[in-house]
Amino acid sequence: MKASILYLLFAFILAPISGTLFAQEAGNRVYLFDSFKPATVKMKNGSKASASFNYDGSKREMVYYDKEQLMVLDGLEQVDTIFIENRKFVPFQQKFREVVPLTEGELQIDWSMKRIFLGKKGAFGQVSHSGTVQNINPGYLTGYLSTQHSNEGSNQVYSTVLKNTYYLVQKSKPKKFNSLKTFMSHFPENQQTQLADFIKNEKVDFNVPEDVAKLAGFAVTLE
Repeated sequence: MKASILYLLFAFILAPISGTLFAQEAGNRVYLFDSFKPATVKMKNGSKASASFNYDGSKREMVYYDKEQLMVLDGLEQVDTIFIENRKFVPFQQKFREVVPLTEGELQIDWSMKRIFLGKKGAFGQVSHSGTVQNINPGYLTGYLSTQHSNEGSNQVYSTVLKNTYYLVQKSKPKKFNSLKTFMSHFPENQQTQLADFIKNEKVDFNVPEDVAKLAGFAVTLE
């Protein structure tokens, strides 16, 4: 269910929905954070509101709980910034981008996430799927999201696949990229050599958002 930002500002006064609908919505979502986090919504008129938020990287929606009801934040044209713990999200064309500050400029992350079914968990923490066995790694991808998880009380195990688009913004000019190849295309040959050395020495994995941010941070220091 969508909720106008006006409702958010006025104590989340919303009608409840059925448990069936709630379960269906929750089951189709792929969350950025491992749990709902305390957040502050800053409006363009200067007012603020607080709630526990999470970001759905599949539907590209900011969601929160009103009591036991899952709500989708609407009225984004009135929103300036959402701060989830120490992370910053800004609305952009009815979606959100995470903003990572750099020494010069910023990196914007347009999160895109898809949940893939791996199989069923068996004995000794293993996943069986199509006759194969894969160990479960319950860890986190550099604190951003769970890369492999199972629903509580269920033996089904999923993995999260990232298809992010990034924007390296300097002097209000964005450089759009979604792969190492498209990232390198934005730089002259001499800087590409420096970037390649940095990637090798720092063991940068472009599939890890924290590594992408580290690479972007180095890129803005090049002359």
